Amino acid sequence: MHNRQSSRAIARLLKLLVITTILAIAAPAWAGPAVPPLELLFAPESRLVIGTLVEINPAGRLVFKREKVYGTHKDVPELIDAAVTSNALEDAQLKQRYIVGYTTFHNDRQYPAGITPPRKATNVISSSGLDPAVLVDTPELRRILAQAASERGRESGTLRRLLLQTFAADDAALQRLAAGQFALDTGMSGKLDAAGKAILQRAAMSDAINPTTRSLLITAAADRPQDFGPWAAEAINKVLEIAPVDGYPSAPRGPAGLVLLAFNEASTRGIQVPFASLTRWLRSPQRLYLEHATGLIESMYRGRAKAAYEAVLGDAGADPAARQFLEARLRDTGRFNAAPETPSN
Repeated sequence: MHNRQSSRAIARLLKLLVITTILAIAAPAWAGPAVPPLELLFAPESRLVIGTLVEINPAGRLVFKREKVYGTHKDVPELIDAAVTSNALEDAQLKQRYIVGYTTFHNDRQYPAGITPPRKATNVISSSGLDPAVLVDTPELRRILAQAASERGRESGTLRRLLLQTFAADDAALQRLAAGQFALDTGMSGKLDAAGKAILQRAAMSDAINPTTRSLLITAAADRPQDFGPWAAEAINKVLEIAPVDGYPSAPRGPAGLVLLAFNEASTRGIQVPFASLTRWLRSPQRLYLEHATGLIESMYRGRAKAAYEAVLGDAGADPAARQFLEARLRDTGRFNAAPETPSN
C-alpha cells in the first residue's frame, strides 16, 4: 500500500527530526517500519486495546487497565505496563481512557523481518502518524478504527472521508494519524478527489496544524504531486517566508523540524526560494538554519551573497552567533565571485 519512494521520503523527514532532537525518545518504545499507521495498529504482532490510565511512572512507563481488546487476541493482560516516548509521558492524564497500540516486538535489523522475537518488555508503538499510539478515546477515533479493522475497510472511501474530517476538528493526534495514513498509503492518496486534495493542502499551509502533521503532508505532496496536487513548493516557501527565525525551544512537537524540512526539500528538489525569504534567516542564532540559508543563497543567488552577509554584519543589533558564522563565511572570498545565479521564477 506504499512504495519505496514514499518510504524514503518519510525516512528523510524522520532523520531530520532525530538530528534536531525534535523527536527525542525517553523510553525504548517500538518504532515501527514505514507502513501506514492503521495497517501497523492492526498488524498481527500489534495489540490494540481500550484502557484507563492508572499509573504514570516518571521513568517512562504507563500502566493501563484493560477494558476492551480489538480482535480476538487472548494474551492481553489486565494491567498493561508499557514503555512510552517522552511525548506520551508528557501528555498522560490519570483516569483518562485511551486507545493504545503496543507490541512486545522490537525493531532490530539483525533479524530478517526487522524485528526481534518477543521479550518481556511491552512497548507502545511509535511510528509515522502515531506519535505515539496512545490516543484519547473518542467517538471519532472509534469510528475510524471500526472501519480500519479490516483490509477492505482500510481501502474504503468511508475511511478516507473519516480521515479527511479530522482536519475540520480540533484533535491534533487524529490529524497526525490521518496525515500519516495519507502519506504512506499510496492506494488511499491515489483516490483523493479535488475536494480531498484541497483539505490536505489547507492543512499543510495552516499554522494552526501541528508541525509534524504538516511535515508529513508536505513531504508526501512533494513526492507524489499527482496524488496530492502541485502545491508542495508553495507550502515550503510559506514556511521559509513567515516562520520565526529566532529559534524554538526543544519541544518534542515544536516547529524546528518543519523548518529544516522546508530547507532540505528546497535544496534537494531545486525549489526556487525568494531572496528575501532566505536572507531573513541570516539573522537567526541557530547554526543549522544559518547553514541551510547560506547554502541556498550561494547556490541560487551567488552574486548577491557577499552583499547579503555584509548587510547583516553591518547591523550592530544582529545576533552575535549569526555575526560570527557569517564572518567565517566571508573569509573565503573566492566563493562570492560573480558566478551566475539560479534563474528566478
